[in-house]
Amino acid sequence: MVTIFTLRKACLSLILLLGASAMTAGHRGVSISISDGKDPARCEDIAIAIDGRPAERGQDRLRVPGAPGRTLRVRVPDHSGVRVVGSDRDDFEVLACKAASSVSDLARISVMENSDGLSVRGPGGQRWAAYLLIAAPRGASMDLEADNASIGLRGLSGRVTARSSNGPISLKDCSGDIDARAENGPIHLSGGSGSLHLETSNGPIGVALSGLAWSGAGLEARAVNGPVHLAIPAGYRSGAAVESRGNSPFRCRGSACAGARRISDDRRERLEWNDGPMLVHVSTENGPVSVRAGGDDADLEEGED
Repeated sequence: MVTIFTLRKACLSLILLLGASAMTAGHRGVSISISDGKDPARCEDIAIAIDGRPAERGQDRLRVPGAPGRTLRVRVPDHSGVRVVGSDRDDFEVLACKAASSVSDLARISVMENSDGLSVRGPGGQRWAAYLLIAAPRGASMDLEADNASIGLRGLSGRVTARSSNGPISLKDCSGDIDARAENGPIHLSGGSGSLHLETSNGPIGVALSGLAWSGAGLEARAVNGPVHLAIPAGYRSGAAVESRGNSPFRCRGSACAGARRISDDRRERLEWNDGPMLVHVSTENGPVSVRAGGDDADLEEGED
């Protein structure tokens, strides 16, 4: 049997919040809050407030041609966000959801394509935001970077790099070659296949696997200073491992926990499922581990009670 330790409720609650993105940021006395729910498709799906009041709103639409071998670079403005959804189109459709504290500032927000990719310009000061909703070719190559903004990826099978200094990163049903790194923020993965590398320096990681096996090179998800949560379906056939260094709390819940191999010593606590290559590897250097093993995919994606 696997030894079960009690995790602090605060750590679990933090992980459960990974699926939805909501950010509040302040800069020089300015407060901007953005709530984009779980699956925004229109600007109307995103609520933006500045200093506690609904912002003035507008939107621009831009199409960027796709080209073989081209990597589209997107620099996300502070206190905004970007969501990229894979589609069957052969170009990029960009919907810029603009927000500002005044109508005059709203008119000064623009999204442009240049030699470096997509860039957003706005008025001086910090009382504005531009959330980008991008429909991309499914196999596109993209480079996304944000300082104080959220990044969301869904249904992509190309080569994607995502970097966030102070904001969450979420991935859903992505099957490409994806490298996602956050300095101070959470990362959440739901479903997925291919070659995925997730790493956060100061924040939690949540992984909800789907199906019965991992297809592709594998998943490496690593938190340096933060908790990790793994949800693994019953009957999962690929090799999977979750571990924590040191003496952090370690909890496994569900019917499949009893069948997991346990490795425990002074340096680590580790659980393994199945034989062969460990295609799924989730780890933390300094943080608690929570595992839910068994049940159906829908229950697993919702997280723990």
